[in-house]
Amino acid sequence: MISKFGIYLRKIREQEKDSLRQMAIKLDISAAFLSAMEVGRKTIPVEYAEKIRSIYNLTEEQKIELENSIYETNEKVPIELAAMTEAQKDISLLFARKIKTADEELLRKLKEALLDEEN
Repeated sequence: MISKFGIYLRKIREQEKDSLRQMAIKLDISAAFLSAMEVGRKTIPVEYAEKIRSIYNLTEEQKIELENSIYETNEKVPIELAAMTEAQKDISLLFARKIKTADEELLRKLKEALLDEEN
């Protein structure tokens, strides 16, 4: 079954008229490895988002959509703690521990607060 990442890559390939093999060559990987990532049999390195963005001239919004497809396919989101302040680290780790048990009301409030912060 094709993953979210695979769906997104196929969309890019169709727009660019690239085959799986052509895209693999551009990414400097084997077609078998690219196919395995598309169907979720291999973990997708997050760095591939920037590589794909530069090769296919994706917008920042498209890169974010691509990253989200990678995270969803890998079922994990990396957090780089080294570049964070102590307060950011504390909140990130607390969030990671509590998100699985958060109720709908808390999730709604968190989403609202984070969206307000973007504006």
